[in-house]
Amino acid sequence: MSEKIRTITANFTPKQKILWEAFINPQITEILYWWWARWWKSRWVWEIISFTCITIPGIVRLVWRREWDDLRKTTLNTILKVLNSKGMKEWREYKLNMQTKELHFYNGSKLYFVPLKDIPSDPEFNRLWGYEITYWYVDEAQEVNRKAINIILSRCTEKVKEYNLKGKVIMTCNPMKCHLYNDFIRPQSEWTLSKDRIFIPALYKDNPFIDHKKYEEGLMRADKITKERLLYGNREYDEDPTKLYEYDDICDLFSNSWEGWEKYITADIARLWNDKTVVILREGFIWRVFSFTKNRTTETSNIIRWLQEQYWVKNSHTICDEDWVGWWVVDQLGCKWFVNNSSPILSEEEKTIRNYKNLKDQCYFELENIISSWKMKLIVTNDNDKETIIEELDVIKQKNPDKEWKLQIITKEEIKKLINRSPDFADSIAMRMWFELNKTPDVQIYFI
Repeated sequence: MSEKIRTITANFTPKQKILWEAFINPQITEILYWWWARWWKSRWVWEIISFTCITIPGIVRLVWRREWDDLRKTTLNTILKVLNSKGMKEWREYKLNMQTKELHFYNGSKLYFVPLKDIPSDPEFNRLWGYEITYWYVDEAQEVNRKAINIILSRCTEKVKEYNLKGKVIMTCNPMKCHLYNDFIRPQSEWTLSKDRIFIPALYKDNPFIDHKKYEEGLMRADKITKERLLYGNREYDEDPTKLYEYDDICDLFSNSWEGWEKYITADIARLWNDKTVVILREGFIWRVFSFTKNRTTETSNIIRWLQEQYWVKNSHTICDEDWVGWWVVDQLGCKWFVNNSSPILSEEEKTIRNYKNLKDQCYFELENIISSWKMKLIVTNDNDKETIIEELDVIKQKNPDKEWKLQIITKEEIKKLINRSPDFADSIAMRMWFELNKTPDVQIYFI
């Protein structure tokens, strides 16, 4: 008696068809599938993953998420639902081993489930070099370090020559400002996205399994940010409640009208590295932004002296970040210095009300009052600096807001993971608050 042949049908939605066409396109190696939470983005990706594993024997897929617990409860749970919906049974078409975190198909194809959180003892992700895979999938890619993604892309070698395949990654994410915004979202809006990448966004209207009219009516009653994100698909708004500054307020920094009086210069110093030296001239809260790359400290000192002479700025109104090489400039100029990890400037009474981890954190929180009240205007000398400033300020977040610790922002290393560079502009902007914190209080005289 011959074995009964069963067929498995792939029923793609319109958005899935776009995803499938990108997947089989030999030019594309990185796919970002951008969808809102609980809208089946992972399930629709798994339709394609299961289909390819069944039709191409012996391929190896790596499945990533930051934590194993999230992989087990959400990602793995989703693929089992998809396999069951296709009539596939465990121990007949596939075998799941929770100890080794592997899923084997009957034809030799495999899935490896790998948690990808940062490990302090392995900052370069050396543990990834041993993998030999064909394709891989990253769920909630906004949580994953870009360095790890680059390493695994170089490991997509298994079966690619035998089947004439192209190793590639599919990433899904919820809206959040991070490396994905720089690599996919902004380049696509500017028509500069490289040919080996594709960004596939989706709105609620692309989900065929919800009542569109009812959903839209509900969103029309929501707050502005929710409407921008979910109704209009404005990808500049993410869903992080720990952000210090509102996106609209950041954009308004370049068009606000504000009169200034006293003049100050702040500088975040870099040397012959990839970071930028950012010098900001401030007349009150009208700020002119200058940026330089790979300058020697003597050249930076000369630039600051020239600005002091051109705009009549006192040396006592000039401050440089003393970290790393900044102290050389401080020594050459004899100006003020800013020490990031020094104590916040608060009276003992103020500390009982609101305290900060250090001076740098205090300056970032104080800056929020200035930005939100439109008391500041930025004038950039380089058009590219505007987008850079917006991006840096937009990822500044409060660290552990639910804990009763001293107020602090996320670390510079955490910011670098989000935007792949140091927040040089943001640091220099926040440094301006040092002069506000050190101002002599106004003295009121009463005549009796």
